[in-house]
Amino acid sequence: MKAAIQLKIDIIEKTLKKIISKSDAAKILNVSVRTIERYEAGFRSSGVGFFIHKNTERIPVNKTNVEVIEASRKLIKNKYLDFNMTHCLEKLLSVENIKINRETFRKECHSINMVKRRQRRRSKPRYLRQRTAQAGLFLQMDGSPHHWFNNEESCLIGAVDDATSENYYSEFFPSETTMGCMQVLKNIILKKGLFKILYVDRAGLFAGPKRSDFSQVKRALNELNIQIIYANSAEAKGRIERHWETLQDRLVPEMRLRKIKSYQSANEYLNNQFLPVEYNKKFAIVPLNLEPGWVKLPAAINLDEVFCIKHPRVVASDHTIAYEGQVYRITDDLKYSIKGQKVEIRKYSNEEIKFWFADRV
Repeated sequence: MKAAIQLKIDIIEKTLKKIISKSDAAKILNVSVRTIERYEAGFRSSGVGFFIHKNTERIPVNKTNVEVIEASRKLIKNKYLDFNMTHCLEKLLSVENIKINRETFRKECHSINMVKRRQRRRSKPRYLRQRTAQAGLFLQMDGSPHHWFNNEESCLIGAVDDATSENYYSEFFPSETTMGCMQVLKNIILKKGLFKILYVDRAGLFAGPKRSDFSQVKRALNELNIQIIYANSAEAKGRIERHWETLQDRLVPEMRLRKIKSYQSANEYLNNQFLPVEYNKKFAIVPLNLEPGWVKLPAAINLDEVFCIKHPRVVASDHTIAYEGQVYRITDDLKYSIKGQKVEIRKYSNEEIKFWFADRV
């Protein structure tokens, strides 16, 4: 019996036996004289049981079953060890059909030291930039090197819509390359249409200082009348940085469960299942203006001829062109010499090379 209850019983017994007065008892128990009288009446009618709460030793109606807790513990340790608590709780309900109170689940995770903690952010204040009003106007693009699958580092290149936070297409590559960025942009445009602005960091492949304000990606976007804006810091493009944190937190364990080991299977799952079904439906928001800003791609534009590597070369007097340490001879039967004229060399994603002059190969 608890000491507080025992004290009440001792004091009330003494008041009933007239050993101490009711006023003194009230001072000792820090209650009113009227409460002392109520205690006396209850003690006379129910005895010691009057002071014991009726719910003592009763099992709460909302207590989680011990078997459910044990089952969830095993799943956390063996199957969902790298999931965060919110993500794991979702999986327990949707996949394992286990319903458990969030607070109970949190305590169990902490008790077995299986808590995936969030990274602490810098305390320096940042002012939130307002989202654009329409989808399809403003995209943020970046690459995220990480151990995504197969215990090897790869780079996920993608873009999110500033208005809705949707990710329309992303792709895994061994590293962040110009051709990889072009491949992602081409697929987004084929899927949704042309947008207005691309927001990127100052990496060399996006025409930062390392490339003297020129790059193949910038050149390709200029041909499509898409403007590039450069962020001055990683925090400036925080929307896509937080997007990568969410994907690293959720996508990695999902691919581990599915035993995904190759780039092909990873890209198929990412774009056919994870992004449209599990990410965009949960995290996308409704834009202020419901009318989309995408522009239909004109039929005359061939994106394969836009998103390729283009290099100008001058034709030598013997009708040869030098490119990447090789000398190529023009074999076409030309009526006039094109000595000193510029020929455009185009290298495509499949490594094919073509030489263009006067809008023909």
